[in-house]
Amino acid sequence: MAGQRSREDLKAFLDWVGAKGLMPLATVHARKAAVNNILEILSEEEASDVTLINIDELMSRYSNLKGKNYTPDSLKTYQSRLSKALEDFEIYVENPMGFRPSGGKRKISTAGKESVKLEKNRPNVASPPIGVSTPSVPPPSANIIPIAIRQDLIIHVQGIPFDLTKAEAQRVANVILAMAMETS
Repeated sequence: MAGQRSREDLKAFLDWVGAKGLMPLATVHARKAAVNNILEILSEEEASDVTLINIDELMSRYSNLKGKNYTPDSLKTYQSRLSKALEDFEIYVENPMGFRPSGGKRKISTAGKESVKLEKNRPNVASPPIGVSTPSVPPPSANIIPIAIRQDLIIHVQGIPFDLTKAEAQRVANVILAMAMETS
């Protein structure tokens, strides 16, 4: 894989990082979902070397093509995930032996207490208001995609394959649409 920079190589890299346990599987799956969705708009020529992508320009194109399906915050999240995935991938391609993934890694302090090193530029997450329950967090080993549908509500979609076809996605969407209540 070293030296190869295509869209498919990036996807294989993310699979490898997850299989080796170099980052939490939930993070890998979230990054891979962003990669699959955003990079699908690239031509084969553009997808041959993803390290040359101008992310801001690509996100502008993606927003123009598919932005109506996403909130601005969702697009920012996708952009961040794509950026981190490409950053790690480029570091790996340049130096596979020295590769260390970026992101929130845990470390043990000298006092024996566990501390968490937060990702840089990660926004502080406020506690939910009293009376609002926080969503349960599924185990990191599952293929889970978190989707913020309201400011105070995140749903987790589990078991969706990353090679999902548009017809299969439409079937899933139809089931969810059938569950929706009409608002007045």
